[in-house]
Amino acid sequence: FEKAKWFNHEWIQKLDVTNYAVRVKTIFETNGITINDDAYLLKVIELVKGRCTLLPDFFTQGSFFFQAPATIDTDAIKPKWEEKKNMFFMELIKAWQLSTLWDATDLETSFKELAAANTLKTGMLMLPLRVMLVGGKFGPGVFEIATTIGKEATITRIAHTLSLLQ
Repeated sequence: FEKAKWFNHEWIQKLDVTNYAVRVKTIFETNGITINDDAYLLKVIELVKGRCTLLPDFFTQGSFFFQAPATIDTDAIKPKWEEKKNMFFMELIKAWQLSTLWDATDLETSFKELAAANTLKTGMLMLPLRVMLVGGKFGPGVFEIATTIGKEATITRIAHTLSLLQ
């Protein structure tokens, strides 16, 4: 069975996503997520396909692109959470609200610059940001996620998680 899963993973990686996008869309819709933008779905599939072995994995790995996560794994953040990080994310919200550029490179640059200005290591902030955006410790690059879900959703999810950590 493991070998079959490996072959399936390879198939997902190598095959053009348009070959299985309709099936993935059906899986999302079966799980209560209506997809009206096929181009957006294709982008999401491209972002998460490296983490998928079976087609139902696309829902598990990508549902947060279509709706905010139902639960946030704050337990993954709490052990190392401190007021300094809380202040950082509040400043990040303000900076990103004012930002006119919304692509992964610009978001990463502003994130790192703000971290440096607050004498925080970006590595200590990446996991909290990931959990804020997707609800857990999984998913593609956080700045790709933020770019894809958009400014409003990104800021809303960060603010929501901060309220849970109070």
